[in-house]
Amino acid sequence: MAAQVEHALARGRALVVEAGTGTGKTLAYLLPAARSGLKTVVSTATKTLQEQLAEKDVPLLRALGVDAKVAFLKGRQNYLCLLRFEQFLRNPTFAVREEAAVFDAIAAWAETTQTGDRAELSELPENLASWRDLSATADQCIGAKCAHYDRCFVFRMRQEAAEADVIVVNHHLFFADLALRTSSAGDTGAAVLPKYDAVVFDEAHAVEEVATEHFGAQLSSFRVGELARDALKSLQDHPDRVEALGLATRLLREGRDFFEVAAEAAPERQTDPGRSSRKGGGGPAVQGEGRWALLPGALRPAEAERQKLTEAIRALGAALSGTGDEQLALLERRCLGLNADLELFSETKRRPDLIHWAESRGGHLFLHASPIDVKGLLQDKLYDRIGPVVFTSATLAVGGQLEYFAQRIGLSDDSGPLFPLETHVLASPFDYQSNAALYLPREMPDPQDPAFVEAVAGELRALLPITSGRAFVLFTSLRNMRAVHGLLADELPWQVLLQGDAPKGQLLKRFREKPSVLFASQSFWEGVDVPGEALSLVVIDKLPFASPAEPIVAARIDRLRAEGQDPFYRYQLPQAALALKQGFGRLIRSATDRGIVAVLDARMTRKGYGRVFIDSLPPCRMLRTAEEVAELWSGRAACKGVTGA
Repeated sequence: MAAQVEHALARGRALVVEAGTGTGKTLAYLLPAARSGLKTVVSTATKTLQEQLAEKDVPLLRALGVDAKVAFLKGRQNYLCLLRFEQFLRNPTFAVREEAAVFDAIAAWAETTQTGDRAELSELPENLASWRDLSATADQCIGAKCAHYDRCFVFRMRQEAAEADVIVVNHHLFFADLALRTSSAGDTGAAVLPKYDAVVFDEAHAVEEVATEHFGAQLSSFRVGELARDALKSLQDHPDRVEALGLATRLLREGRDFFEVAAEAAPERQTDPGRSSRKGGGGPAVQGEGRWALLPGALRPAEAERQKLTEAIRALGAALSGTGDEQLALLERRCLGLNADLELFSETKRRPDLIHWAESRGGHLFLHASPIDVKGLLQDKLYDRIGPVVFTSATLAVGGQLEYFAQRIGLSDDSGPLFPLETHVLASPFDYQSNAALYLPREMPDPQDPAFVEAVAGELRALLPITSGRAFVLFTSLRNMRAVHGLLADELPWQVLLQGDAPKGQLLKRFREKPSVLFASQSFWEGVDVPGEALSLVVIDKLPFASPAEPIVAARIDRLRAEGQDPFYRYQLPQAALALKQGFGRLIRSATDRGIVAVLDARMTRKGYGRVFIDSLPPCRMLRTAEEVAELWSGRAACKGVTGA
């Protein structure tokens, strides 16, 4: 793989390579990137992998004698802003009493930290509300005019990146930066990354979804309200700006009116029957959580309020301009950005390449305009602008082929590659045939059958004692997760953990400490690493087809159907096969791991397309009864068959 990456970087080609777990793919791209002479960005799907690179792989690179400069960058919100910290100390306010105790640890850390990265505070709650008042957001940054500029953690990281040979970021930061620097309306001077020559995407299976998020626009009651409140706060120090104070108050009122009418007007399409997504009136706050498509005309009843909000934003922006005050200039730029996004939701200017959808979350209504596909955007904004681009992951191939992934990200179409392209599939060195098994029960009701939940519980009663718990039970819906947990939680003799009862990191820590059964949804399907016997069984309730009620999924299905293609075989099936592969990948994380993956969906064996799922998994034993699972686990079983054979 290292030779393939070296060749792609030297020739300016695109490379797609699936590298199974245990192949050492991180070092296989780091080594040639560091020696290439090209300024290379390495982008990962998660901050967890970024930290693994910093703690494990880069030191190994240096031990091999490669003296390249490597910089690590995260999004601004991960770093402490010294100016905002100083301001907070003067008037500390906390949402809940417990945060005051946590703040003492933050204050002590702020005196000694060399990076300002909140990841150093490992015990800091993930959802700490006061961190929003301390972090280095672009909306609040006054740049070189700041009294703390020489010590600023963000600008220090940027300087290190400018001098580095390899810059390690995550996908969200990469695509936020790419969208900003290539936008005709964007403030390219605010781009985070320096100019680069090549990109390597690790965990590349996540690229399409992250790019979709950042090439679109988002408008929320929270965003409008925060801008108005920040303006009111900043204008307190400018008594000569009485008009602007009134306009900030007007913005708050017009924003509330628009989102109240929008929440009532937008017809809802619930995405998960297990979640309430009921919209509430009485202001912009929204009750419950959910996502639904905004069909053409959905926001027409709110058009008058949208125009009033547009006028309020423009008026406030004009009142803030030309003051010479950097803080007010920042607010003016925020007005311009907000107005540009608001324009996308005009019913008279609706674009056919975007899907409009709404989301209720955390008491706020979010309006989204997302690209239906990102092929053309990636071609225009990335492939046409730089030469070498490398995509790698343990889960890119469907049935051993990479065409699906290459087409989804715009590197090829049905006629073949659109850019100079090489593809390779490298198998894992792990012995799956000896150490892993796939259990597909003979008798299971259809997943839509009301008896399915009870049948899942029955299978778990048979399987969990075999491995003494030590299991992830992964669900495709929160409704089924809660239902099965409710049936079993009181009768299982092991520690029972449920997603949502504690932050993800805490749940994993508890899981590793003693035999446990974790009930979780798709957020645990990837980026989770539990090597050793602590995880011996992974149970997946249903094949992970994306819900066709999800707005972006529905739009992609409609687009393919309009083009005369079969959306099931061209999109839904391969996407589900890759998702199942991700879930399977939670099990074997080292050469000595052993365990069982159980898929309780009868479609794996009853439907013709079930073979696509089986052929996409590593070759391993296939078991059909719980008795066979018990025999295998006790070491008495002979090989019952091999997937993919």
